[in-house]
Amino acid sequence: MAEPVRPCTLVHSAVAGQAAVRPTATALIHRGGHVDYRTLDDAAETYAAALAARGVGPGHIVPLLLPRSPELVALQLAVLKRGAAYTNVDPRWPAPRLRAVFDLLGDRHVLVVADRPPPGLRVPLLRVAPGEDLHRAAAEQDRAEPAGEVTADAPAAVIFTSGTTGTPKGVVLPHRAMTRLFREVPPPGFGAGHVMPQAAPPWWDMYGYELFGQLTTGGTSVLVDGDHLLPGTLRRLIQDGVTTLRLTTTLFHLFVDEDPACFTGLRQVFVGGERLSPRHVRTFLGHHPEIPLTNGYGPAESCMHATSYPVRLQDCDREAGIPLGTPVPFTQVTVLDPEGEVCPPGRTGEIHLAGEGLAIEYLGEPELTARSFVSVDLEGRRVRAYRTGDLGHLDDTGTLHFHGRADRQLKVSGHRVEAAEIEALASGVAGVRSSTAAGITAADGSVTGTALFYTLVPGTPPAAGGTEGDPLALREQLVSLLPDYLLPSVVQVVDGFPLTPNGKLDRTALHGLIRRGPRPARRERPRPSNARRVSEA
Repeated sequence: MAEPVRPCTLVHSAVAGQAAVRPTATALIHRGGHVDYRTLDDAAETYAAALAARGVGPGHIVPLLLPRSPELVALQLAVLKRGAAYTNVDPRWPAPRLRAVFDLLGDRHVLVVADRPPPGLRVPLLRVAPGEDLHRAAAEQDRAEPAGEVTADAPAAVIFTSGTTGTPKGVVLPHRAMTRLFREVPPPGFGAGHVMPQAAPPWWDMYGYELFGQLTTGGTSVLVDGDHLLPGTLRRLIQDGVTTLRLTTTLFHLFVDEDPACFTGLRQVFVGGERLSPRHVRTFLGHHPEIPLTNGYGPAESCMHATSYPVRLQDCDREAGIPLGTPVPFTQVTVLDPEGEVCPPGRTGEIHLAGEGLAIEYLGEPELTARSFVSVDLEGRRVRAYRTGDLGHLDDTGTLHFHGRADRQLKVSGHRVEAAEIEALASGVAGVRSSTAAGITAADGSVTGTALFYTLVPGTPPAAGGTEGDPLALREQLVSLLPDYLLPSVVQVVDGFPLTPNGKLDRTALHGLIRRGPRPARRERPRPSNARRVSEA
C-alpha cells in the first residue's frame, strides 16, 4: 500500500508527491488511453525546461491555447513548476475578446499553442500537438534549475470572467485557494480509488476542482472531449469506472429530466452554480436514494466551492429552497447589512467570503479589486473578505441560505454573465441606439438564457438577413464579439423600453416581452483544427 502524501499547499508539489508514492497509478484517462502519475510528472518537467529556456519564471502568466488533453494538464503543471501562473484560453473566443485578454496579460507571457497563434502577437511560442506529444516529453526527462521558492500565496491560475464594462475580468487565484479543499481531508469522492470526469471548461475555476481535486489526492481524472457532458456519455463513463460526478445545476436538471437513471453506479454527485430545483432533487433522490448529493456554492473569487450542503429529501419542502450549506475547510462566511454590520441569524444581507480561497486580485484592475475585496470584522478580528453581491442569511446552525442577487449579474448554465457586458458591446454596433439585457427565468427560478432588447438609431436601414424581431441581425454581429456562453438567446428590436411611473426601467414588463419574443436559431461558431505535429519556435 502506498504511503500517504503529506498535505501540500502547492498544486504541482501535491501532484509530484502523488507521483513519488504511487508512480504507476492512473492519473489521467483520455480517449481510452491511460497516463500514470510518473509519466505525467516527467512530461511536466520536460515542458518546464522548455518554458525555462524561453525565460518563464515567477511573475509570468502563460496563456495555454490547447484543447482538453493530457498535454494541457502537463503544461499547466510545468508552468506552476516554473513559479508562474497559467491561464487557459479558448482559441474559439472572438478576436476582440482574445485581444482584450492579451492586453490584460501585457508582456508577461510565453504563448503555448496547438495551432496558429492569434494574429498580431509578438511573444515567444511553444507549440505542442495534443494527443501526440506527452510520452515523447516524458521520455526526454529534461530538467531545469528550480525557479526558486514558490509560496502558497503565489499566483497559480488566472480565470477570465464576464465584466460589467464589456472587458473580461482576470481573477488571479493563488495556490492556497486551489488546494484548500483537498489539502487535509478530501471531500467524499476524491482520492485513491475514485474516478471523476473532467468536463468543465478549462477556462473556468471548476476545471481545477474536477482535475486537480483528484490529481492532488491520488485519484483519476477522465478528460472528456466536447463542450458538455451528456447523459449517454455519463452512462458509458460509469461503465468504465467513473465514481464521482460534478455538474452545473442546469446540467443536473437536464440529466434528471431526460435520463434520471443515467446516474446509476455513481458513489457521489456534486452540483452547483445556480439555484437548485427541489423538484429535480426529489426526482433524483427518488431514483437514487443511495447516492449522496452535495450542493456547492462559491464564485471564482473564492475559488471553487465556498460552502457545501448534503441534500436530503426533506430539504425539498423548505420554503427558502435548498440551502447553500456550511463553509468548506479554510473558509469563513459572514452576512453583512448595508452598514457593514453582521446580520443576526435569519436576517438577509450580502454574503461575504473570507479565508484561503480568496483571489489575489483582478488582473490590472486595482480599483475594482479594492471595491470587491474589503476588510470586515469576523469574530473580533479584521479579515479580508470578498463581497459576492449575493443575498442570503445564516440560520441558527450556521447554514447559509440564498435569496438572489443584489445586482444584475446572472448565472446561466454555471457561467457568470454580466448583463452590462452584453449591453456595452451591443450598444457599440452601428445602428443600435440603446440596449438592455435580462435573464430568461424558468418556472423553477433558474435562469436558462438571456434576452437582449434594443432600440434603433432613427433612419437606420435593416441589415441584410434581418428579421422583424431583429432587423439588424444583431445576434449574428455579436457572434464576432462575445463567447458562446454570453450570446443572448433572444434578440428583439423595440420602439422603446417599458418604464415604471418613476421613470426607471420596468423589468417586470421586460420579462413579459421575453415571453412573447421570437427565439432566433442558434448558429455554431466555426472551430479551429488542432495541430497534428510537434514543433517549437
